Amino acid sequence: MIAAIRYLRLLATRTRAPLIPLAGCVFSVVGVFAYDRNEVGATWGLTAILCCALAAWLVGAILAGEPTSQAAMATAALGGRSARLRMELVLVGLVATGLAVIFVGYPLALSTLGRPTVFDRHAELGDVVAALVSQCCGGLLGGAIAMLFGPPRVVRRATSAAALLATLIAFVALPAVVGPSAIARAMTDARPGAVDGTEALAWASCLALAAAALWLAQCWTRRRP
Repeated sequence: MIAAIRYLRLLATRTRAPLIPLAGCVFSVVGVFAYDRNEVGATWGLTAILCCALAAWLVGAILAGEPTSQAAMATAALGGRSARLRMELVLVGLVATGLAVIFVGYPLALSTLGRPTVFDRHAELGDVVAALVSQCCGGLLGGAIAMLFGPPRVVRRATSAAALLATLIAFVALPAVVGPSAIARAMTDARPGAVDGTEALAWASCLALAAAALWLAQCWTRRRP
């Protein structure tokens, strides 16, 4: 695991490809919370959708920056394609967790350090827990989709980016029944400081979609020569 994390760190820093999505993360979190009196649930529901898109963008950029020959050597060193998939899953988990900490921690830090009006009310413990889980679920789904359409399954970067973007747009355009849009609606309608069943169902739908993407990625990898 430690070796995999070290390799992921090397992979993330070897090219400038992740810099643009990282800049997108910074501008997103600063822009969303640039104004006062943000609604607690609705705002963190919006950032859950942003986490899905940003995680897909960042994971996709990191994976696309790995040369094909280096990927083959790393896969062999890890012990095969199944081990490679597990390493990519670690990347998805790290990205999703990092985004959750940023989008939840930044406004809380603002509230603590002298801008108490960042939200329209005090963010209670239940709000914070729901926000953290929501951002993580959105990030996991986005990262899993990036894995599905990333190398070695889709080698051409243009094709990978187009498939990734089309899938993300489909999730946002569909009725808010499953996925990050369902999380946003559930958080908007939730009672202040409470975690209700609608939010749990939305989280479960995101995790189920992420699991389906990972399963498809594994099947796709096995079918490649």
